[in-house]
Amino acid sequence: MNFFNKNRYPKLSQWYFLARTYSLLAPVLFIILIPHLISAPFIISLYIIIISAWFFLHTLGVLSLPGAIIRFILMLLALLILLSQYGFFFSQQAFISLLSIMLCLKLLEIKNSQDKRNIFLILFLSYFVLTTHFLYSQSIFFALFAFLNSIILTLMLISFNRKTQANLSYKDNISLISHLFIKALPIAIMLFIFFPRIPGPLWSLPDNSSAGTTGLSDKMYPGSVSSLVDSNEVAFRVVFHNSVPRAEKLYWRGPVLSETDGFLWSQKTPIALKKAFDDVVRQGHNPVSYTITLEAHQQKWLFSLEMPQKIQADTIKGFYLSEDMQLLNPNNIQQLTQYHITSVTDFFLDQVTEDELQRALYLPVGSNPLTYQLGQLWQAQIKDPKKIIHQGLNYFKNQPFYYTKKPDLMIDNPSDQFLFDKRRGFCEHYASSFVLLMRAAGIPARVVTGYQGIEKNDIGNYYVVRQANAHAWAEVWIKDSGWLRVDPTAVIPAARIEADIYQNYLERLSFSTLNLPDLSRLTAQQKTTLYNFYKQIKQAIDNIQYSWNNWVLGYDTHKQNLLLKLLGLNTHWQTLIILLISSLFFLVLIFQLYSLYQQHKKIDKVYHYYTIFIAKLNRAGMSLSSSTGPEAIKQQAMNKLPEKGLLIENIMNNYIQIRYCKNANAELTQLFIRAVKNFS
Repeated sequence: MNFFNKNRYPKLSQWYFLARTYSLLAPVLFIILIPHLISAPFIISLYIIIISAWFFLHTLGVLSLPGAIIRFILMLLALLILLSQYGFFFSQQAFISLLSIMLCLKLLEIKNSQDKRNIFLILFLSYFVLTTHFLYSQSIFFALFAFLNSIILTLMLISFNRKTQANLSYKDNISLISHLFIKALPIAIMLFIFFPRIPGPLWSLPDNSSAGTTGLSDKMYPGSVSSLVDSNEVAFRVVFHNSVPRAEKLYWRGPVLSETDGFLWSQKTPIALKKAFDDVVRQGHNPVSYTITLEAHQQKWLFSLEMPQKIQADTIKGFYLSEDMQLLNPNNIQQLTQYHITSVTDFFLDQVTEDELQRALYLPVGSNPLTYQLGQLWQAQIKDPKKIIHQGLNYFKNQPFYYTKKPDLMIDNPSDQFLFDKRRGFCEHYASSFVLLMRAAGIPARVVTGYQGIEKNDIGNYYVVRQANAHAWAEVWIKDSGWLRVDPTAVIPAARIEADIYQNYLERLSFSTLNLPDLSRLTAQQKTTLYNFYKQIKQAIDNIQYSWNNWVLGYDTHKQNLLLKLLGLNTHWQTLIILLISSLFFLVLIFQLYSLYQQHKKIDKVYHYYTIFIAKLNRAGMSLSSSTGPEAIKQQAMNKLPEKGLLIENIMNNYIQIRYCKNANAELTQLFIRAVKNFS
């Protein structure tokens, strides 16, 4: 059977649905829900797709809508699906999934294209759904997505409000919506500039979505860091205010892991508070000033070059340094956060507590016995802690260890397997094994995770740190020297760094501490014209996002106060309210004056052609004055020129409607002018 049979499905065969607003309801709603469908569980996305397809086929005349009993069963099924996926945990994702499902089910209650109550309810709720996208991302691409969809929704709203909804009157509707958005834009700009900034999100709901986000964790195990190497997601962006540090100084400190069971490394809790930055870092040299724009990562830590000395942030309050030198925020970072910071790359970190030293010497009983024996052997033979550290680095350098992002699986005594059997691993294998060796040799040590290196954006002249820059290194304590950073992966010879590390990530390895082979030769081989073009496009897109982050999302209280100071005003919130009200009043006044001017201009244009029409009648032998009423002129002209009576009547009736009626439009005006021009 031919599905596209003209007699069976006349609407489908003639493609009328492409021009019908009613038929576009389901496709538009589906497009609006796409970001949620991508992040929602598969069963929920499938349910929404089936309901939307059902209504769309109904608008084509293929299926009929379900009755009340079927709709009730579908609603119960939706609730069961939601409970099976989220239980009774009321998270953002659960609420948004519920809203999306109920919005689609509302489609099945629409009786026909004249059921404006349900149609308008769906359109208004669709506006609200668009705003929920910003709970997960405030990027410029989501903003453009929401803007374009809001135009489509407004276009449909206008179309359904017209007397005839059979076809979209694209020209008239787009003209009307253009006027609406042009008037709304300056109001939105004034609200954005002068509305008092509120630090932090406007609302907060329990959210379990962070479990699936890419990024560093407060736990580390073999394979946890190497799993990030293929991620192109941005961790944060950096603008240096003075010179860029050398590669060996580009260590962005994050979670410090000091507790272990031999396999899993984790943070110590609770974390003690430091009194002041200057009390922690002594004898700091080579200060580096920079600004970090940190992406939301749903954790408490902030990143900084080792070691932070001074920080300024208007979007976050209460940040502090822990006893193990983590820069922390009291609450999870749930939105884009920008802070200015100064670090000293040459420092002497000598403060330590007895509890820290004991924790940094702990070895789990019965775990990794071969590692323990080797460390004790070094302690017995060498004695000097600095020479023991040097011995450990030489062990990785001289033995056949390979640095690869695809190491073998190591679960049982992973340090023993890595040091004496596999000898192929990523940074977490080297750092954790080195720390265990040092502890076994009597040297306090811990694992530090974070990021290493940067990737330059030549277009925006800033630097990007991606999740692929995730790194782990060691930190050891030596009396009279304090805590020292030791990166065992930095000693691996270039010949034993496997090509999968660098062949696709040349830019972000420009400031890496790895002993890479001659990258200039690799660059010449790989950077073809097409590759360079791709690189420029990628950097241009990232620069657009960075500018959006800096000037729109980063428009905080500090920048608003700077603007007020430039205007010579005080920074009190009362000033902002006065500016906001006065600017909105000024805009409304301008719009009203422009509207009156346009109306006057339109009347003058009509009157101009009205006088031309009277002149034409006078040339035909009549003696008329423009001061005579239009009805009297119409009667005299029709009596004098009966053969033109119908044309004269239409012209004069159009003039009367334009001049004295409220429902006149541009189309009627053009019709009147064209008729006067053609009258002879």
